[in-house]
Amino acid sequence: MNTLDHLRGEFTTPCPTLTAVRERYFPHIGTDRRLRQLITKGKIDLKLSKLHNSAKAQHVVYLQNLAAFLDRQAELVTQSA
Repeated sequence: MNTLDHLRGEFTTPCPTLTAVRERYFPHIGTDRRLRQLITKGKIDLKLSKLHNSAKAQHVVYLQNLAAFLDRQAELVTQSA
């Protein structure tokens, strides 16, 4: 089972909200706003999306982008060990 398959089993949608991703994979980051700041600054290499162009639209993370991020993180850990 690869990372994307695991995520598909974990989430019921192909694009979970930033809140759901933060609570599961970034529990040490207290707010969505802080996580968005870290992503925008390039400190966390994760791609955010919105389902439409409304200012109030929630940010979402597509599972394939989250899987790619998690795989990159695993590769970095493997290389540094």
